[in-house]
Amino acid sequence: MLKLHGAPLSNYYNMAKTALLEKGMEFEEVLAPPSQEADYLAKSSMGKIPCLETDQGFMAETSAILDYLEEIEAETPLLPADPYQRAKVRELARSLELYVELVARPGYNALRGKDVPEHAIEAIKAGLPKGMAAIQSLAKFSPWIAGDQFTYADIVGYFTFVLAKLSAEANADLDLFAQFPGASEWFDKVGERDSVKKALADQKAARG
Repeated sequence: MLKLHGAPLSNYYNMAKTALLEKGMEFEEVLAPPSQEADYLAKSSMGKIPCLETDQGFMAETSAILDYLEEIEAETPLLPADPYQRAKVRELARSLELYVELVARPGYNALRGKDVPEHAIEAIKAGLPKGMAAIQSLAKFSPWIAGDQFTYADIVGYFTFVLAKLSAEANADLDLFAQFPGASEWFDKVGERDSVKKALADQKAARG
C-alpha cells in the first residue's frame, strides 16, 4: 500500500493527499515533519514533505508525486488525454507554485501574528501582481481552472490560494481574485469537493 509521509498542516501534503482521495486510492498516512536527519533524507533528498512511499522506494516533490499517481491510476484522470493540454495543465500548476505560492510564502508569518521583514513585504507587493498576471494568461475558470475538466492544477491552485490570498491581503492589501472573473466561484467550487473537505477537516483537527 502507498504511504504518504508528511503532516496535514502542510498545503503541499494536502495537494498529494487530495489527489489520492480523488482517485479513490488506498493509502496510509505517516506523520512526519520536515527533517534534516539522515534517515529522513534517505527518503526525501531535501528533507521536505510530502514524500510518498511505494513498493519500489520513496519519492518527494509534490509535482513528481502527482505525475506518478496519474501514471499508476488512470481510471480517474487528473490530466487531460491530449498531450498538449496535459502539458498546459502542468505549466499552470508549476506557474502557481513558482509565481504565486513561493512569492507569497515569505509573508505567511503575518498570518501567525509575527513580523514580516520589510524587504519581504516589498517583494510580495512587486512579485504577486506579476505572478497573477501570468496565471491570468493561463487560467480559464470554465468552470475549472484549466477548462472543463477537474485536474491537478485545481488541487495545486486551491491549496496555493488558501494561504497566498491571506498573505497578499495581510502584507500587500491585495485581493488576488479581484481582477479574475470566475476565480472566487472556482475557489468555492473546488472547496465543495469531498476530497478537499476531508483534507481541510484533517488540517483543522491537526491545528487543534
